[in-house]
Amino acid sequence: MKKTITLFSLFFISVTLHSQVTSLQFENIKQLIKEADPKANIDEKLILISFWSPNNNESRQLNKEVNRVANIYKNAKLRGGKNGMYFFNYCLSDDMMNYKMAVKRDSLNLNASLLQNNENKIIINSIDPNHSLQTILFTSTGEVLETNTKKEDVFALILKQITR
Repeated sequence: MKKTITLFSLFFISVTLHSQVTSLQFENIKQLIKEADPKANIDEKLILISFWSPNNNESRQLNKEVNRVANIYKNAKLRGGKNGMYFFNYCLSDDMMNYKMAVKRDSLNLNASLLQNNENKIIINSIDPNHSLQTILFTSTGEVLETNTKKEDVFALILKQITR
């Protein structure tokens, strides 16, 4: 009986801690979005974050594909985001000139983009201390649906979220 109670307690603590981390990540993401795009309406939308670097062609190509797909489905009825999708890209660099050139070259929305600085670097480190994230998809309630989607899988990822 003690083993069952102990196992249940450990499971409950584990689930509680995981949901707190996810909640913290989501609050940090919302803070970044509000900093970059104060007029952004993310209520009841899926939120897709792409982390990229101007000097990394693979991350830029993934970011362009995420942006293309997000523009197609920004107003679609999606699971976890009744009012479509909000796309946000976060530049993992503090080089303003490379950032602006890459944003222009890749036709990104500057309002939904944020260049790394000392303040938001702390937030990103709390979300991704190992710097391994490329993408992260949240529901409107902060549930993480998917991370590190490959460029060729972005379209399929969003198709899975469409409600009919």
